[in-house]
Amino acid sequence: MKIKPKKIFNTILLCLFVLFVALYVASENGYYEYQNKEKKEFTEEKMKQFEEDVKKGKQINLNDYLKQDIKNYDNKVTKLGNKLSDIINYSLMDSLEKTFKAVEKLIE
Repeated sequence: MKIKPKKIFNTILLCLFVLFVALYVASENGYYEYQNKEKKEFTEEKMKQFEEDVKKGKQINLNDYLKQDIKNYDNKVTKLGNKLSDIINYSLMDSLEKTFKAVEKLIE
């Protein structure tokens, strides 16, 4: 029983594809939930600060409570990673659409 190099290559490629999709979905879901959690905590903190200021009778300026103190830590590496991920995503979606169109024509 001989192992064919083509079969090994296809298996490795399939494993890498499944790993990519799993990591992509996990990162997208986790990142989105993290951003929502940060916004929620920020809003709750500002609401508490507003309520305390009203109780103390301080002069209230709404712009003090609407500022966003969230820092952006993006850099060239993350931007490159995001662009690469978008390119891979677009390529996969395009190839899947073409594949399904070809299968659809074969079925007709």
